[in-house]
Amino acid sequence: MLQGTFALFHRALCVDFRLTRTHLLRFLFAVLILFCLIVAHSSSRFMGAAGLALFSNIIYLNFVFILMAGLSFFASAITEEKEEQTIGLLLMAGVNPISLLLGKSLPRLVSALILLSIQFPFTLLAITLGGVTFSQVIATYATLSAFLIGLSNLGLVCSVVCARSRTASALVLISLVLYFLGPPLLGLCIDGAVSARWIASNSLIARGAMAFVENCYESSVLRQLNLILASGFSESAWGFQFWTNLIAGAVFFLLACLFFNRYALTEISTDPGRGLISKKRNRIFSPGRAWMQALAWKDFYFVNGGLGMALIKHACYGAALFSLCAYINFSSQSYSLREMGLTVFWTMLIVVLIEISLISSRVFHVEIQWKTLVSTAMLPQSMAQIAYAKLFGSMLAVIPAFFYLIIGGLIGIEEMTQDLGMVLAEPSFWLTCIEVIFFWHLTALLSTFIKWGALPLAFVLMWVGNMIFFMGMSMIAFGSGGSGPEVFEAIIILFTLFLSAGIVGSHFVINERLTFLASQ
Repeated sequence: MLQGTFALFHRALCVDFRLTRTHLLRFLFAVLILFCLIVAHSSSRFMGAAGLALFSNIIYLNFVFILMAGLSFFASAITEEKEEQTIGLLLMAGVNPISLLLGKSLPRLVSALILLSIQFPFTLLAITLGGVTFSQVIATYATLSAFLIGLSNLGLVCSVVCARSRTASALVLISLVLYFLGPPLLGLCIDGAVSARWIASNSLIARGAMAFVENCYESSVLRQLNLILASGFSESAWGFQFWTNLIAGAVFFLLACLFFNRYALTEISTDPGRGLISKKRNRIFSPGRAWMQALAWKDFYFVNGGLGMALIKHACYGAALFSLCAYINFSSQSYSLREMGLTVFWTMLIVVLIEISLISSRVFHVEIQWKTLVSTAMLPQSMAQIAYAKLFGSMLAVIPAFFYLIIGGLIGIEEMTQDLGMVLAEPSFWLTCIEVIFFWHLTALLSTFIKWGALPLAFVLMWVGNMIFFMGMSMIAFGSGGSGPEVFEAIIILFTLFLSAGIVGSHFVINERLTFLASQ
């Protein structure tokens, strides 16, 4: 019985272990940690507790990597079978729902756990550099493993409920935001809105609400990591967060089993969904006549939601910014209009960066996924013109965020222009801008090669590249006895020029890749 139940799981593991890229990724991850150890060892004589600094960087990198995997790798476990219309075939072959869920989720979880276990022997070497104890290493990896198990099953249940991977990823993102920000905000609301008289008259309800908020806060993986990485940690590795995350993972798996027959067997269209686009003649939700740039019109309406989604974004961003400014004004004694403008500007700058990153991961992936690139390439346009038209149509969806970004910049322009000249004169500022643009191009390029996870993979590659670059600079500084600032500025300028050349070259590589895919 067990052999039949785990047949799909066994096959998926065998296929995964035979892939060269699987072992190459694990090997590169181990080499990266070994390189970090070498740099930390060389700099240990110049800084105290070098082992703790190294260990903290590695752990938070793993945390970000797990979050990215939850948004893409785990959230597409069942939805990819829905999109390929293969769930019915698997069930007809005698695969029961539990076997299907185990076969699709467990191999991904095991691969992620193996990636964590590979690092363990290397991170033990951080103890010799000072600032880290063996109990901290054990507790940290136990915390990350429990969170990984809970997140993988959260992605599984979202993948069962949702029809498409994009919707499942959005649901996982909303759940993570509620998980990390919900308890602190709820606690502040209870402290600020509940009066002492109400607490006295409803002591049982108030205590229950506060106990719930406290338990949610203690189950946070970020709180537990900060507690473990602090000096003097002496608690058990199997604390409240560990068991609650494991229990949450078990509950999510049971929910996936219960919801499978209700949601996973629902037929979905083999064509891309219309989303908010209405078939009726509606000025807001109907695409109307095609523009002169038909591809830009198509991507704006049928990929990014069109005018209706733009209005919804405009209203949601406005309400969120108003609530944020009202909360800061309520909790702060002095909150000027300029400070409000800076809050709006920096908040919407983050939103713009996230939106463009998401656009870069799907601008070409949609054509490849739905196999429409071949017919699109038959248009009397070059592949470069097609790609730029699609990019233009997708970028129109960022107009609502840009609108509030400009408003915030105009309100706080006096505060921003005080140090603007000094910021623009710094080579590191231009390096940051070039790195963001290079990250968008790298994400778009990777989306033409891999099926899912181009955005998290690009993030990891950029993080690794930056770590190698800055650690290389540190080794140069320590090896030469402390180089002057001119040397560092020259290195930053050269790296900026190198990334700029990479941006230009990525246009040609993406064009060649799309041309190759269109000819298949």
